Amino acid sequence: MSRTPNFDTKIKTILDTTKPGERTCAMTGEKWFMDEEEISWFKRFNVPSSPYSPKVRLWHLAAFFTVYQWWWNKNFDTGEPVLTYVHPATGIRVLPDKDWFARDFSETNLSFSSNRPFFEMFRELQLKVPLNATRNAVEPENSITTVSRGDKNSYFVSACTAKDSVYVLDTDNADRCVDCKGIDNLTECYRVANSVRLFNCKFALESVDCSDCDFIFDCRNCECCFGATNQRNKKFVFFNQQLTEEEWNKKVTEVNLGNYFILEETFKKFVDLVNQQGVWPENFNIQSENSTGDYLIRCGNCVRSTYGLDSFDNYYCYGIFGGARGNAFSCVFPAENCYQTGPASQTANSKFCGSMVRSDDCEYCFNCYDCTHCFGCVGLRNKKYSIFNQEYSEDEYWKKIDELKCSMLERGEYGRPLPMAFTFSYFPESGPVVYLGADLNDWDIIGAPRFEVGADGAFGEIRMTGKTIKKSDEVPADIENLTDDWIGQPIEDSEAGRPFAFLKAEVEFYRKHHIAPPRKHFSVRIRDLLFMSNFGTFEKKNCEKCGVGMLVGINRTFREKHAYCYDCYLKYLEERN
Repeated sequence: MSRTPNFDTKIKTILDTTKPGERTCAMTGEKWFMDEEEISWFKRFNVPSSPYSPKVRLWHLAAFFTVYQWWWNKNFDTGEPVLTYVHPATGIRVLPDKDWFARDFSETNLSFSSNRPFFEMFRELQLKVPLNATRNAVEPENSITTVSRGDKNSYFVSACTAKDSVYVLDTDNADRCVDCKGIDNLTECYRVANSVRLFNCKFALESVDCSDCDFIFDCRNCECCFGATNQRNKKFVFFNQQLTEEEWNKKVTEVNLGNYFILEETFKKFVDLVNQQGVWPENFNIQSENSTGDYLIRCGNCVRSTYGLDSFDNYYCYGIFGGARGNAFSCVFPAENCYQTGPASQTANSKFCGSMVRSDDCEYCFNCYDCTHCFGCVGLRNKKYSIFNQEYSEDEYWKKIDELKCSMLERGEYGRPLPMAFTFSYFPESGPVVYLGADLNDWDIIGAPRFEVGADGAFGEIRMTGKTIKKSDEVPADIENLTDDWIGQPIEDSEAGRPFAFLKAEVEFYRKHHIAPPRKHFSVRIRDLLFMSNFGTFEKKNCEKCGVGMLVGINRTFREKHAYCYDCYLKYLEERN
């Protein structure tokens, strides 16, 4: 028996008349073809077809990812500064995690009204309820973290299990690492992305089981390589030339990575090497049948989805882990039957939600934990049958939901994702940009809030009061000249206009590994590292070897990468190695 009979009648009429055909995105003006498969997902979730292209729907999803942002915001209760992923210029305030979980935000609610625009009411409620400042799932030990899964003695790490590491994102088992965005088991590594089981490697991309290697791309089981692409089981390779051990040691010794200018020149040479000689597979999927997308491991029947593990039957998702099934335009770990929802953990049957944990059958909710049958709610825990944070009886809830969804449908609101204007992020470092390829030209088009990077005290200026701020080009070029006086010294990244300072653990790492001190803000460094990975946005290309058509992830750093279909890629590796 339907709990929302009036809405179900209205949406059935709409879906019955929705036919395949070319559509124009209401936000960007781009064209796409809405096919029967896409329409089948609208019917599956009982939602109207979207006025936005699939790419823009993913942008809306990613606008609510924490990504790698660090700002000083204000404590919602006391006004004291709090370090968080939430930019203060968005208008959203925060509470330390422990304080947030000690509160019951159902006391902050709005009276139901089907006549008032839904998103207007939702925004009013959102600004009245703070966010938990760090969202740590596991309490970190002696660390500065966000979304911690268990960190120890680590600083400015996010979504990690890290030990003695600094500036690391999305990495399990990072040990003594700096500037890494990886996958699993990185030890003593620097500037590594999308790699597994590396030891003592610097500037490594898409590599597995390597040690004592620098400037490598798509290498497996390699040791003592410097400047290498697509190598397998190799030692003593120097910019793709096989050398003797003596020759290799001589060449590597001549490259002084402890000097900033030599390091930058060597990195540019590495980028040129990947552009000119590196071969990219059409994707980095592993054991993923009947799937399109990238970075999918043991997945099946996934369409244009990115970063997945052991998940099945998902459509246009970014981040599907732990057995996620039947989701569309979502980021879930794990979850089932969610639409335009994420990030969400252990959540099911939810639509148009952001930052949900262990919740079921919720719509248009944000940052709720352990909730069931809620609509338009913000910051609730252990609640059910609530609308705009106000709880009702079960019968009354469904009656009001039927009325509300009908009025939203008539105003063209129902079926649209949470607006990007409601995000907590600074757009140039947000999910749409760093994960999905949006650029600054899209800033106003898609309605993300626009403000200066340091607006509303985001840099924590009080920490720099009375201190001399040095320019980044004043940082010693050679690590040998970086004295302890530079630890904690405020430095302005001249290009990004953001202050930063060297941490003691960071400087000790540079000295141990003879690495030149960087001159960019650490958030910019992680962003640049993300730009070396494939986006969750795809383009159709032909294999450079056989000409077969394929779907390839766009890459901002390697825009014209040499991409082979998987069969030709494997043949290339066999011939090369």
